Amino acid sequence: MTQYPQGRRPIRIALKFCGSCNPEIDLSSLAGQVRKLTSSREDIQFFPFNTKELDLLVILCGCRRSCADKEEYKSQAKRHLIIAGESLDGSPQSENQLAVLIAGEIGRPDG
Repeated sequence: MTQYPQGRRPIRIALKFCGSCNPEIDLSSLAGQVRKLTSSREDIQFFPFNTKELDLLVILCGCRRSCADKEEYKSQAKRHLIIAGESLDGSPQSENQLAVLIAGEIGRPDG
């Protein structure tokens, strides 16, 4: 069993996908990139979306409609990020940069 700094448990993260009915971005690729960018971090663990006591929920919506941005989902985690097409929490971003930005948000000290 891995010991975590100062007795802390790992950051518990889940990814919630929209239905991808009208995707402007490749959500599967984006999720894979995020997992790859964070794979060396022993303080991060990915869990199924319906896990209780999540630290971070990343809601992945393929378009700007952001249909999966619902309070019932967001309330499952202490913090959440909303990807809606080429945007992160409402701020326009390049699809190529989204995974790096999400990985950076996961590593934020207040996260």
